[in-house]
Amino acid sequence: MTSVADVPCGRQWRREARIVGGESANPGEFPWLVSITRRGGHFCGGALVNKKWVVTAAHCMCSGPVELPVEHIRVTVGEHDLSKRETPPSQEIRVRRLVLYPGYQCERFNHDIALLELDDEVGWSESAWPICLPQAGETSFSGREATAAGWGWLHENSAHGGRANVLQKVTLLVVDNDTCRSWYKSKGKKTKILDSQMCAGYEHGSRDSCWADSGGPLMVRDDGLITLVGVISTGIGCARPKLPGLYTRVSNYSTWIRTHVQAP
Repeated sequence: MTSVADVPCGRQWRREARIVGGESANPGEFPWLVSITRRGGHFCGGALVNKKWVVTAAHCMCSGPVELPVEHIRVTVGEHDLSKRETPPSQEIRVRRLVLYPGYQCERFNHDIALLELDDEVGWSESAWPICLPQAGETSFSGREATAAGWGWLHENSAHGGRANVLQKVTLLVVDNDTCRSWYKSKGKKTKILDSQMCAGYEHGSRDSCWADSGGPLMVRDDGLITLVGVISTGIGCARPKLPGLYTRVSNYSTWIRTHVQAP
């Protein structure tokens, strides 16, 4: 793991032993997780990597085929329950600049990763802290337990479960890409799963991250510290058997992220 912040990354301050089959997170459990809003409404997640930069999904920054105007986007740090004021108060910050990965096209999921440069620096606290990045080209993480988190839908059919106000988390298994491709194929899906993507879920379904969680983190724990290994990107339905969610593989983009967020 590696840090691009001025404090030790990946530290969870509070922890006890559209997310599906998950549970509510504790306040401060994922202090790097941000709510990205437009016109006051949450629409995607993201993760703080240092005082000025958030990693999210590129497709979150599109409205149909068009890139969103940066002045419409806000990032809220220290958020836990979207329906009420936080204690300590959450911090809403304007976005200065949006950086999509070169060659990314709206409405596609190849290179589905983007960076948001914030207008103001985040003040570090127990409810706002940066996550670690994986080393470039690091292990595939296949077979590892990972955690996804977000404020997404609680069921594929919105009639059976609304959007979560309280941050949700779910434990998933990282599935190697060859197995994932064969599962998708067995279900008659023509989805092309790229090496720059990763899969996480279970063969029997039941647990997944869902649509409105796009842009949020897929995380692993090593030596008590948390690393961002995936960005929630896409999938078919929610928590369906042999159709695990697809995530952007962050280790493929670590060098690009560092180049931007550590520029003078």
